Amino acid sequence: MSDTAPLLFEAHLNMLRPANRMAEEAMQAIRGRVRVEIKGGIANERRRSLYWAVAALVVPILNQTYGVTLSEQDLHHITRQKLGIGAWVELPSGDRFFKPASTSTRAMNEHDRANYTDRALSLWSTWSGIDVVTLKSEAA
Repeated sequence: MSDTAPLLFEAHLNMLRPANRMAEEAMQAIRGRVRVEIKGGIANERRRSLYWAVAALVVPILNQTYGVTLSEQDLHHITRQKLGIGAWVELPSGDRFFKPASTSTRAMNEHDRANYTDRALSLWSTWSGIDVVTLKSEAA
């Protein structure tokens, strides 16, 4: 899983059509010509998209319920910290900070990514009070 939400497009009538919310938002920001790099997905893009789609659903719920102002990136960072995907670094001053590990395709194999996604959705389910099955169906 990448550390940012993927921009997914699908071919339609010899054009690219946004296939997820992040791609739709990116398209709205385009003015003039853009450069596009097309890559074949070897990772499970459906699982990656599910992760970010559920994050987009959970963030407003958490913000409203707990009175916070999280973004999807904040939730991703907090999730990695909570699930121990990274390491705590101690500074000479004695302060500690969490340096999250990457969840990109290069950093995680498919089995690890599936495990991480399952654990993240379970954690978000606990925090939001919505069961995992409902979160997955709403994201679809």
